[in-house]
This record gives sequence, C-alpha cells and structure tokens, in this order.
Amino acid sequence: RFAKSKRMFLLALSPEVEDLKTVRSEGLQNVNVERRQNYVADADGFIALTQDPKYKLYAEKSLFKDFVPLNDKDTPGDFFAERILVHEAMATATARWAMSHPDSLVVVVAPISDVRYMGGPNGRLPRVCKFVNPLATGIDEEAITTILLNPSAKETLSMSNFLRLEIGTTPQTLKYQTKVSDYIWFSAMPKVNVLPRMMNVR
Repeated sequence: RFAKSKRMFLLALSPEVEDLKTVRSEGLQNVNVERRQNYVADADGFIALTQDPKYKLYAEKSLFKDFVPLNDKDTPGDFFAERILVHEAMATATARWAMSHPDSLVVVVAPISDVRYMGGPNGRLPRVCKFVNPLATGIDEEAITTILLNPSAKETLSMSNFLRLEIGTTPQTLKYQTKVSDYIWFSAMPKVNVLPRMMNVR
C-alpha cells in the first residue's frame, strides 16, 4: 500500500519457489535453463566469486551459520547452492532495473542474514551492474549502502551481548576484514551494552 500510495515500482527479486525447491534438493544444474539464465546474467562472475578468499571468509563466518537441514538428506552444500542463487538473482534483477533507470534509487528490503557482512546481493551488485552495462561508471562498493535495522547481537552472529561489527579479525584473515554493514539504525535508543563502540565524532 505504501509503495502504491507513493507511486513506487515493486520489483520481484527472488527466484520462483519451485526453483528454490529444485536447487535445494537437486542442485543448480537441474533448475530450468531459461529461468536460471534469467537469475544469473554474469555466469562467469557467479562461479568465480565462490573461489574468492574474501567471499570464502563470508561464507564460513556468516552464510553457513544459518544452515538448518530441511530433512535427513539436506546438506550444507545444498543450502549454499540455494542461497547463492537467491543472492545472485536479487542482484541481477536489481542491476537490470538500475542500469535501465540510471536516475533511479532502488531500495531492497531483505532479511539481515542476507545482507550482513556484505556477501549477499549487496556485495554482488557492483559486479553484476558492470556486466549488465559495461559502460556504466561509478558502480562500486561505495555506490551501495547497506543498513541494518534494529539488529540484535545474535543477528550479527555475536557470541556476547555486543553487536559484532566485523569478520576477519585474525592475522590470517585481516586483509579480508569486512564490516557488518555501512550503517546500523535503531527505532529507539538501544541498550548501552549492545554497542561495543560509538561512532567517531566528526
């Protein structure tokens, strides 16, 4: 209703439910070819991303933390295939709209688990935008803003009462360190013990 009252366009970002069931139980290769090509415009980039060390850190420290088996045969690999298809499809649909409407502002509302630590559709978007429109300029990580709304410590995968603000804090992973988001917004003043530190005074 709000979108209609403001004359906003609504974009369908997620794959079809039947395709999500297929990829989870039978693998990406068994998803309808035409729809799979629609979900994944940049196939080479889609495949290469899974081998990127920074993405591997994200998958280990964030993505796989949400795995809950659907049945006795369900595996982390099945879950991984489903989530990367969802994230790539969201990024592809968003990129196609944004690149065909260069003066537009696209706002994506998604679960915190899909956008924390920049490895979901938000992290894929710059690459897919460049693929959709190679002539586009200024499409990089700085062009995408990620905001977590009222996150709990648990939702940032913290082991304490404090929000976790980054992954990649060991000497081996420090060069791949990634923040949880660009901004964190609360509807009301959060408890002091939720925030490990305040924003620097400018």
